[in-house]
Amino acid sequence: MSQNTIPSPGPIREYVRLREEVLQTLDGMMSIEATSRASLGELREKIATDTFNLVVVGQFKRGKTCLINALLGAELLPVSVVPLTSIVTILTYGTSLEVKVFTRDGRATFVEPDRIAEYVTEQGNPQNVKNVREVVLTYPSEYLKDGVRLVDTPGVGSVYQHNTDVAYQYLPKSDAALFLLSVDQPVSRAELDFLKDVQQYSGKIFFLLNKIDYLTGKDLEDCLEFSEKSLRDVMGQEVKIFPVSAKLALDGKIADDPELLARSRLTEFSRTLDRFLMNEKGKVLLLSATNSLLRLLAQARLEVELELRSLTIPLEDLKEKVRYFEEKK
Repeated sequence: MSQNTIPSPGPIREYVRLREEVLQTLDGMMSIEATSRASLGELREKIATDTFNLVVVGQFKRGKTCLINALLGAELLPVSVVPLTSIVTILTYGTSLEVKVFTRDGRATFVEPDRIAEYVTEQGNPQNVKNVREVVLTYPSEYLKDGVRLVDTPGVGSVYQHNTDVAYQYLPKSDAALFLLSVDQPVSRAELDFLKDVQQYSGKIFFLLNKIDYLTGKDLEDCLEFSEKSLRDVMGQEVKIFPVSAKLALDGKIADDPELLARSRLTEFSRTLDRFLMNEKGKVLLLSATNSLLRLLAQARLEVELELRSLTIPLEDLKEKVRYFEEKK
């Protein structure tokens, strides 16, 4: 990642000031009984540590996991020709490659990197029988410095409904998203519906059209044009799509082959992502945190309003409602 562009002291001071305001607001909300203290605590830690979730999303078999491997230049995560990823995998910075498995009962276990497929894939962990909450992988990549976490989510829309559920459940934690399409299948209605949900949570969305090595010439141009129009209709504005081949990019980086890397066209997107992480990440992080705060406040207000309303309902009406619920039960 390029380190040539350094933010000026002015924007840094403004970011620190705004971050302190957000943290103070979070502390004040802790005293509101109706708010979720667990959610507030998780959000506070995220802001205090400048943790930025860059989430890779899309339908199944679009090549999300291969794209992550290509960005980092190593075969870290398992890929397959069938729907594979079933558990959220988080890649974060570390001086060496380590894999830690977190289960829903609170346990955390280090495993060898070559065993990661036993926990994050449908074959190794069908229907999540091992009760895995998430897997965290540390790796010494420039992309993962300064609090950036690259998150691989299961693809939506496959025969495995729980994979779709896991992907949707992680969306509220997203700060920015890499939304992956591919040339082998036109943009579907399900993808566009999913995009509307991604829009609610991600402060920035990058669109990539993967597997461009499958098409050439006018066929690729037509595919790009169709995809751009479909996305523009949902986003309500012009969109830029980065055509890439994650497979060629990964092969090129592993083999140190400039020709393969050039054919993959990943370099243009990498430069754009570099600039974003250097210059805009802080702003998007605070925007994402503010939106999360507003959702928590709205939820707390609704609960208080419902409680106040219940206090004004006559006792006989309450008894009647209880009888009704018992009958339905």
